[in-house]
Amino acid sequence: MIARLAIEVFSLLGVTVGLACATWMVSGGPRQEVGCHSAELKPGYLCFEDALKLSNVVWVDARTRELWQKNGYPNSVLLTDHPSEDFPSLMAEAFESLVTADSVVVYCATEGCGSSEPVAAQIRELDLIPAAQIYVLAGGWKALPQK
Repeated sequence: MIARLAIEVFSLLGVTVGLACATWMVSGGPRQEVGCHSAELKPGYLCFEDALKLSNVVWVDARTRELWQKNGYPNSVLLTDHPSEDFPSLMAEAFESLVTADSVVVYCATEGCGSSEPVAAQIRELDLIPAAQIYVLAGGWKALPQK
């Protein structure tokens, strides 16, 4: 009785896994897209689609160095307040890019990660470009197109 039950359970499990794999192969994995509605954002935030419309943008990665090196947005600069990094040194490295930019978009791991806003505020304090041209990316890194 128990052996028959075990065979039926494993058979159903096998069929389920097989169907799940077939579905994955046909339609792909889960979508990672982050929905964004400009009208619903806090001041200073913008959607990725709106960021693409800006000219001469510098993308600032406020995540850790390891994550930036692994999958940072192309041509982004690292500027993080993470304790493992020296913010003034990173700012010195990013200075030329920031001072020649028309706009800056700061992103971190998720919208609620807590690094984007302080990094954007520190860039605003330098008064290199108009404060209104320094944005935080709504949805953070997950809003960026994934390879």
